[in-house]
Amino acid sequence: MGQLYGRFAPSLLGLALRTLGDQGAAEAVVEEVFLQLWNETRRVDLRGTSVAAQLLLMARTAAVRRLRSKKGLANSTVADSDRLQTCPAWLPSPEEIESLDRRRELLKKLMQQLPPPQRQTLDLVVFEGYTETEVAEKLGEPLGRVKSELRAGMRFLRHRLRAVLGTWSANI
Repeated sequence: MGQLYGRFAPSLLGLALRTLGDQGAAEAVVEEVFLQLWNETRRVDLRGTSVAAQLLLMARTAAVRRLRSKKGLANSTVADSDRLQTCPAWLPSPEEIESLDRRRELLKKLMQQLPPPQRQTLDLVVFEGYTETEVAEKLGEPLGRVKSELRAGMRFLRHRLRAVLGTWSANI
């Protein structure tokens, strides 16, 4: 557990801090994730995902739950907000995560290349915990357009990630 904490706590803290904007709350999320992992080790299902991906999902879910609770949205529809947790098919493999971790700067450049509407929509859903419906209301856009922006953003990232993962000299 100590090795897992040493390896993944900084990334989880970064994700939680980015989502919550509060150091104390972010640290509480990291603590919650590792306590959950400790208490539920036998029940954690890693089929098709890596430990890193599972921990990131756990941290994202905990941070979004905390954020939504703070906003008074704890009892709102969870179907959209939990979509990333319940559909882990998009998660990268353990090898891809290791490779991306080594190529963090390239990944940052890739994220900056997303068209602004796609980047904004992904940011609101992934880091700020909004549902697709809430994003549509916040941006004053039709729900179909928000869903299209999310799909297009994910397609763009998936396509470009293949280039990044395929070669150290990917021209992005």
